[in-house]
Amino acid sequence: MDKATRPLVLTWIALMALLATTAACALLRLGWLNTAISLAIALTKALLVAIVFMRLRRAPALLRLAAVAGAVTLVLLFGLSLTDYTTRAELKAPWQQPATVAPRFGSG
Repeated sequence: MDKATRPLVLTWIALMALLATTAACALLRLGWLNTAISLAIALTKALLVAIVFMRLRRAPALLRLAAVAGAVTLVLLFGLSLTDYTTRAELKAPWQQPATVAPRFGSG
């Protein structure tokens, strides 16, 4: 194998293994841990793509700074959205049905 293509092929194999891991994780019933594992795998795949395929390892400093600034902005937006989501009180709309409805048997 050529020296230049070896990292690309190894990265592709790693991405395929992570894809299989994600698919296998989706079949397991782990509750909230399922989401955490899937997000960790997605972060790993994104880092592999950024470092190897986008060649950020050997990129100029300004390009690396732009990539880090984009990632920090994304984390900031997700963090602010999560803060908003977790601090809101759940209000029932007046037109919604009650949570529990007594069962009706028969036609009468």
